[in-house]
Amino acid sequence: MLILLLFCLVGLDAKPLEISTRAKSALLMNADTGAVLFEKNGFETAYPASTTKIATALFVFDEKKIDLTKMVQVSTEAVRHNSGKRTDETPSHWLERDASLMGLVRGEILSLDSLMHGLMLVSGNDAANVIGEAVSGSIPKYVDELNEYVQRIGCKNTHFTNPHGYHHPNHVSTPYDLCLLMKKALVLPSFREITGKSTYVRPKTNKRLEAEIKQYNLLISPTKKYFYPKAIAGKTGYHSLAGYCLVAAATDEDRTLIACVLGCQKSGDRFEEVRKLFDLAFAEKKVEKHLVLASQKFVKTVDGAKASLTASLSKNLALSFYPSEEPEVKAFIHWNPPTFPIRKGAVVGEVQIINELGTVVAKESLYSNTAVDCTFFHSLKQKWNRFF
Repeated sequence: MLILLLFCLVGLDAKPLEISTRAKSALLMNADTGAVLFEKNGFETAYPASTTKIATALFVFDEKKIDLTKMVQVSTEAVRHNSGKRTDETPSHWLERDASLMGLVRGEILSLDSLMHGLMLVSGNDAANVIGEAVSGSIPKYVDELNEYVQRIGCKNTHFTNPHGYHHPNHVSTPYDLCLLMKKALVLPSFREITGKSTYVRPKTNKRLEAEIKQYNLLISPTKKYFYPKAIAGKTGYHSLAGYCLVAAATDEDRTLIACVLGCQKSGDRFEEVRKLFDLAFAEKKVEKHLVLASQKFVKTVDGAKASLTASLSKNLALSFYPSEEPEVKAFIHWNPPTFPIRKGAVVGEVQIINELGTVVAKESLYSNTAVDCTFFHSLKQKWNRFF
């Protein structure tokens, strides 16, 4: 099969969404393609706060492949609180009074399923510590493994110092990296199931009675002001230096989008800004561009043929996309002529449109415009080869 670059279509004049946002940094991404529809300081490092827990959950589900029914006992270290002023020497994972907690106590025994709900719904820093210790043996070892993992999957500007997101000057990420983490997490059914819940009943343990916990991501909660019916997952975050943060995903028809906003001044701002981004993008209508026309003729010299092979498509090769996601693509012609005689109308190859990720996004067969036979000498050579 002969493969030729037909022509290159670089940057088909994509039109990024035009919108202002109160967030210090933000980014909107297509969850399937990774296309960036909008960004404001989207590749600059910032404090992610508890949106860190997306990475914690993803790592546990994807890399560690945990059994959610496994029972875990809460250790002293996992719920240790810092008793003095926080310094650079204070272990980054130690808990603080102003941190969000699931309310775990030393010696409590509960399932990893309960811990994951406590991690993602009420943003329990204590749950993050218990999970990290349970799957890696110690919290520092877990953080090392987590950093190696997020770098490996493409987060180039992310570094964590703890599994929950409480402030440390070296605990940073970017809106782009956080969207990448959510993009990968969304393909995991367990992640989507847990983060898509508005409430969860935490079972009774050896230390506490059964209790209901509620989702902090108000886009998911039907009774709340900021409920967004298209939302399917998300994680909030906050500390005084990070501001109010949110990474969320929403689906409308055939399109799933991920929005990240960091550094909002008010709690409600993050929900309003994410909803604005989603609404603007979901209001877009698909457009179609004809990249290769049926009237275009392709010519190939075939070894042993009496004449050149000419071919064309039966219809225009078109690509549909949303204006803010117009991709960078290349067109390739793959010649694959059959053996002689080549009949008129025979499939002799294919034209493919390939995006920047190497994925074929559109293709059409090439058909011979005329019959092509081989020369007498080529026919004689074929018979000779078959005979011997």
